[in-house]
Amino acid sequence: MEGKINPFEQSQWESQPDEELKIPEAYIKDLRYEIIVFSKKKEFTFRCRGYEHQEGNAYRFEGIIIDTSKRNPKGEVVLKRLTYHPELVLVNTPFMVVPATESNDKA
Repeated sequence: MEGKINPFEQSQWESQPDEELKIPEAYIKDLRYEIIVFSKKKEFTFRCRGYEHQEGNAYRFEGIIIDTSKRNPKGEVVLKRLTYHPELVLVNTPFMVVPATESNDKA
């Protein structure tokens, strides 16, 4: 699963709940921030390497890892999945930034 790394393209890794999910270290190292996004539908989080304010009420995030695992109605994970996005822009969306601790650096 190690494969070539292209930080400018979206990538995704999946495994069964009883298997280890292996992600190339280059994608998960230096994730400095955990972002908690508050939307009308639901709250979600992601980790990123960095972020900056853009013109207007927009923020640009780079090097993002999002847990997109599939869950059953009971909330149990039926498929582990992490997705990498090179960048994401939130516009007029409330969020909170929390420093990611070293022990939690693996998303």
